[in-house]
Amino acid sequence: MEMEAAGRGEKGDHNNNNNISEEMSITSSVDWRGKPSNPIKHGGMKAAAFVLGLQGFEIMGIAAVGNNLITYVINEMHFSLSESANIVTNFIGTIFILALLGGYLSDSYLGSFWTILIFGFIELSGFILLSVQAHLPQLKPPKCNMVTDGDQCVEAKGFKALIFFVALYLVALGSGCVKPNMIAHGADQFNQENSKQSKQLSRYFNAAYFAFSMGELIALTILVYVQTHSGMDVGFGVSAAAMALGLISLVCGTLFYRNKPPQGSIFTPIAQVLVAAFLNRKRVSPSDARMLHGTHTTKAPPNANPTILLHTNRFRFLDKACIKIQEGNTTKEISRWRLCTVTQVEQVKILISVLPIFACTIIFNTILAQLQTFSVQQGSAMNTKLTKNFHIPPASLQSIPYIMLIFLVPLYDTFFVPFARKFTRHDSGTLNSVTVSLKCLNYILKRVYI
Repeated sequence: MEMEAAGRGEKGDHNNNNNISEEMSITSSVDWRGKPSNPIKHGGMKAAAFVLGLQGFEIMGIAAVGNNLITYVINEMHFSLSESANIVTNFIGTIFILALLGGYLSDSYLGSFWTILIFGFIELSGFILLSVQAHLPQLKPPKCNMVTDGDQCVEAKGFKALIFFVALYLVALGSGCVKPNMIAHGADQFNQENSKQSKQLSRYFNAAYFAFSMGELIALTILVYVQTHSGMDVGFGVSAAAMALGLISLVCGTLFYRNKPPQGSIFTPIAQVLVAAFLNRKRVSPSDARMLHGTHTTKAPPNANPTILLHTNRFRFLDKACIKIQEGNTTKEISRWRLCTVTQVEQVKILISVLPIFACTIIFNTILAQLQTFSVQQGSAMNTKLTKNFHIPPASLQSIPYIMLIFLVPLYDTFFVPFARKFTRHDSGTLNSVTVSLKCLNYILKRVYI
């Protein structure tokens, strides 16, 4: 009886800790009216499913445009192959760069939901304008076969080129600001301090990867086929329709979302740490970390603020931003640009630690750029006929890796993650470094295969 009571007590303490952490998480999130969110009504996989719908439709629209864009730029706008390749890579690069702008606006001013909604409509307007230009002959150069009469074809210039680039970069602006916030908004629907929801978060990330793969596969097969056989104007229109469906999916989940309000500029705390560390560069860091400003030397209890970070010994030159300046027995009131907390410094250390991971993606995207430009033109010179009346569009050759992922991701989530969880005791099944390594290997195999 005593053992049963003790077991019930431990279970009750565990549930209480989960409830406390969940309540803390909820106080930092609000519903669509700005009121504190309710854990029963808001968040969870039900709310994240609407975000997954947006992700699938958005990638469907943008992938159909980006992966077959070089065909349109050469055959319809009459740019040379080298110029067309630059246009495509600049377009894709702009999307990735503008992800920084989307994250900044979301964290500082708008929040993820409103950032997605506003820039989602900007992306939609770009798709519509591309479709209109592709449909109206007066907005394009005269028709010409670039293969046989390339030297005589008139390149798009002036107003026609302006319309094209305005439409293209409206899509880039919208997609760039939407992409980083889709995953973040979906992840905000889960309380990571709750063990059950932490496992659901891992499943959500796998589901997001599955939605991404499905969107890419449909774009590279059905939508590219429509572009090839019904015209680029119809293809761009289908991309616009896909984006519209994604926005509808997002709006339909409004009543179920847990929204994190803006927390201020994410760059200011980083700049404060770097400036304070530089100004205090001649000071000697104390040997005892407890002497640093705002330090926490013991592990925080389960009901403590999860944003508090403990001091670590890596990148110790940044610890100088936490050195207290004392005169006599009193401590001067110092600007945050001269004295930061340990938590602030540790956040900058984490950011520096992941920079090598970001650097690794440079090589992958360099290879990806070749796949979306010259590989498509190479495919157009191949015999892609399967029957007398059916041939595979050149851009659809890129769909092979995504067909593999459609089968591998569910198997990974259903069988491998639960199996690995028994050994690693990690909610995601594998450690983050192992997961990143597996994804890197997956990218290498895809590039070698293609």
